[in-house]
Amino acid sequence: MPCATTIMDRSSLAVLAVCLHLAHGAHLPPEVCSMYAKKGDVYIGGVFSLHGDAKGVDNRCKTRLPISALHVVEAMVFAVQAINDDDKVLPNVTLGFMIHDDCSRDEYAIWGSLALLMGAKGVTEGESCMIPGMTTDVEVRSVVGIVGTGKTSSSEVVASTSGLFERPLVSYGATGQKLLEENAFLYYFSTISSDQYKVTAILDLLDLFEWQYVALVYAADYDMLNMMGELQIAANRRRVCVHVQAMVSEAPTEKELHKMVKLLQNNTYAKVVVLLAQSAVTANAVFSAAMKADPPVNLTWVVGNSLANQDVLEEDLARGNLFVEYGTPELNEFEQYFRSMMGSKRANADNPWFDEFCGDLDRCLSFSAEGFSKAIPTLSATIDAVYALAFTLDEVIRRLNCTGTVANCLASQGANTLFTGMLHNVSFRGTRGDFKFTEYVRSVPGHFIIRNMQEIDGASKMVEIGSWNSLSPSHESGNETRLTVYKSLIQWNGHSGGETPRSVCRDDCAPGQVEEPLKKKCCLGCRECKADEIVKRSTCVQCREMEWPNDNQTECLALVPKTVTLGEPLVILLFLFACLGLVLCLLTASGMVRYRQHSLIKATSRELSCVNILGLVMGYLAVFPLLQSPKPLTCAAAQALYVLAFTLMYGSLLLKVNRIYRIFESSINSAKSPRFTGPRAQLMIAAVLVVIQALIMFITGVAVPNTWISIRKLFPTPLTINQPRTLENFCKLDYGFLVSMCYNAVLALACSLYAYKARNVPGNYNEAKFYAASVYTTLVLSLAALPVYFIAETALALAVSLSLVPIMDGYVTLLCIYLPKLYVVIFKKLGDGDNQGDANGGRFRPRKLPALVSTGNVTKVHPSQTSVE
Repeated sequence: MPCATTIMDRSSLAVLAVCLHLAHGAHLPPEVCSMYAKKGDVYIGGVFSLHGDAKGVDNRCKTRLPISALHVVEAMVFAVQAINDDDKVLPNVTLGFMIHDDCSRDEYAIWGSLALLMGAKGVTEGESCMIPGMTTDVEVRSVVGIVGTGKTSSSEVVASTSGLFERPLVSYGATGQKLLEENAFLYYFSTISSDQYKVTAILDLLDLFEWQYVALVYAADYDMLNMMGELQIAANRRRVCVHVQAMVSEAPTEKELHKMVKLLQNNTYAKVVVLLAQSAVTANAVFSAAMKADPPVNLTWVVGNSLANQDVLEEDLARGNLFVEYGTPELNEFEQYFRSMMGSKRANADNPWFDEFCGDLDRCLSFSAEGFSKAIPTLSATIDAVYALAFTLDEVIRRLNCTGTVANCLASQGANTLFTGMLHNVSFRGTRGDFKFTEYVRSVPGHFIIRNMQEIDGASKMVEIGSWNSLSPSHESGNETRLTVYKSLIQWNGHSGGETPRSVCRDDCAPGQVEEPLKKKCCLGCRECKADEIVKRSTCVQCREMEWPNDNQTECLALVPKTVTLGEPLVILLFLFACLGLVLCLLTASGMVRYRQHSLIKATSRELSCVNILGLVMGYLAVFPLLQSPKPLTCAAAQALYVLAFTLMYGSLLLKVNRIYRIFESSINSAKSPRFTGPRAQLMIAAVLVVIQALIMFITGVAVPNTWISIRKLFPTPLTINQPRTLENFCKLDYGFLVSMCYNAVLALACSLYAYKARNVPGNYNEAKFYAASVYTTLVLSLAALPVYFIAETALALAVSLSLVPIMDGYVTLLCIYLPKLYVVIFKKLGDGDNQGDANGGRFRPRKLPALVSTGNVTKVHPSQTSVE
């Protein structure tokens, strides 16, 4: 069959040129002409690697590969025979095959596939193998499809060649992801899982053990280079750092191994190494170099390829490592078939390579004695590839209703395109269960076995410790859904002490610390969070205002507010002073009542004195709720008592000093008392002043809700940086309180003004100077307490600053105004005339108290003369 005449792109034209060159002029080793064939009505082809070369023109196709290479070839033969023996598949049709050896070289793989696709048989001319051209021999036919190859690089070129002839290539061993890219190789199919699945399985394994900083050693092989690229891209997405990378050849030299060991020794953080190697020879050399290094490189290796030739894997070197291998079934029937070939002369004659591989029957039998099929993943993939072509061919023949010569029917009806399209949807019971190509991918799902090399009873043995299956739920649901590992079964390297190795480049952060990137690539250090922050998802998150971190800084806890307590010394002193002030107020009030008819007491305006003393009592009572736990009721009571106390104190003092000033000012021109100086009028004015204050309190309470009952939250500044934040509560002196105190301040300033004006009133017995002293003291204390309140950070400081004002004001008022008069009345005994004067209406006689009477203007009226009896 000639090359296809369909429209081709540049790459296809290039492949076609290579095809023609190889077909007509290439000089190939004579071994390439060898072909393993069996007659049939229709043929499938096979391109396998049975030999390699020792890197020399004269040694091409001279190096025999391990016995597993022969196993794979015979797996195809076994599958063809099984199909021919099965009446359900291709009934009345004999399936034939033609198998070529590509000698592990891409150009030989192209030659073999070209011979199969053109229906040509190579001939040996001298020292070269040639294709003489087309043949009309009925026994030599072109193939409907090809099984092969075992490498990604050769599969790429063979897939391009088969695409020119519109024939499918079903690979049993090529795993490169590029082959499966959309519109890249439309005639390519694969019955073995791609590298993308294996890379995902490896990364899932790294995630499971939290290995985030690993080294990578890979063989300089086309397949391994592709897989390495896939791994790096996927690792970046997973935030797994592959920092150390070393490349070695398939048969590493001492120089390569020395360089690799140095790289691993220089990085002490990477305790896990991912090894991508196609052969056990590479793995053994790498393991040996690491163990024999000085000092030894004690690492855990995750081997990311099948190492199909496990017959030569040095088990002692691989002990304690993990192997991600293809999940393969045990093919008992095939193993029996292969063993039966040992004494079959016919089989030896049919297979041109059998004697070469199994000339030494003892050696051949030793490799095939027991369970060899599970160690070679390409066996089941090869059998499934043959069955996929056979079942598709069976369906095509049925659909085209072919009769007579099947090959001519397929060729005449243009079955190529139909064949490839139906291969997408083929399904059957394969060696690994139900077989079907993954939709849009032309490959099979990923299934891998996780094994661990262990020492059991003094011998090394590979133990299955888990599995990975791509058909399980996606990674979004967690690795555990598709990766299953029984950690208790793992036997780690001796250097890890039996514990899971740790492979990360980061410090162990203490509580309250988060990781942060260091200058060294992929490495993390620790940064301490602030005292008010917690560690959440590797970041510092600040707690809210009313919260503070716990000891480990893992969660924010609500702050328990502190308040003023009776156990504090200053609070006890304030309580004692307030109680003492109440006692003094009670004694003063008792004395004022007891001597209420005394002219000196009457001269002080007894009614306003009662109002004033009531204000003092309310001031002392306001201290008690201020020193309690702040609640809406206690805060409202404390502030109401506070502002009303000062209204009563300042209002009464203002009326008193205003009365004295007006009386003495009016006496200059008239002996008649001024208006509104009588007790009743004075009390009415005092009541009006209190009512105004009450209205202010009501209006502010309505205009600003909660202004009288709100609580102020205090956050004292810690003495040290690491000291926890504390919360203290105290009654908040809001707008209502401030407006009411501004009103009291107006009364106090007015009182100060009239006290200043009455400073020259004659007679030391008058109270103007004492009123001034009391008001000035109160103003000074208030001005001192106000800034303290706004800058104070503790409830105790607020309580002391606010409580001292009414306490000190009360003591000053009692000492300056009431104590001197009661002292004179009680301890300075007056004469009978004085007593008589008291009894007769309390008119004071100035001539009887010369020491207490001023020498000022005697024409002024004495205040006692205006008192109402």
